[in-house]
Amino acid sequence: MSKDPHAKRFEIQRLVERSLDLARKALLQQGSFLPGFIAVQPNGMYDIGIAAQGGSDGSNLLITALRQKAAADQIRAAAVYRDVRVRPRGALEDVDAIQVVVELASGESYNVFQLYRLDKEQLVFEKDRDVERVPSVIFAEAARIAAAARRWWEFWK
Repeated sequence: MSKDPHAKRFEIQRLVERSLDLARKALLQQGSFLPGFIAVQPNGMYDIGIAAQGGSDGSNLLITALRQKAAADQIRAAAVYRDVRVRPRGALEDVDAIQVVVELASGESYNVFQLYRLDKEQLVFEKDRDVERVPSVIFAEAARIAAAARRWWEFWK
């Protein structure tokens, strides 16, 4: 990937939008969805998948698989999306949201929450998204694994 900050921002935005589109389609068809991922290969092609189970266990399985791909330099960016309940600032009760965690191999990582509600068989997204920069969980671990593997190899030379 280019070091151009505009290219990085475009990659992040594209992953968030594609993740939200996949989640939106699943919500309209099923009313809920299992955690899913989008991984960007070095050539720009996408791998898309869905966890075999829901909740934290499903998300953790996806993150583990993406860490392995990142450690092997098979991906340059990734997004994991899931259906969650959150409590917005100042609210008294939890509401539905789609959470998207998007990361680049450079270590940039963002957490995006898109609040939604199902209203008469229609999906309504709230207009503002909550976006925050967070520590990397996929590529940071991949860098640590790769560094450990190099040290092991150098030790046994």
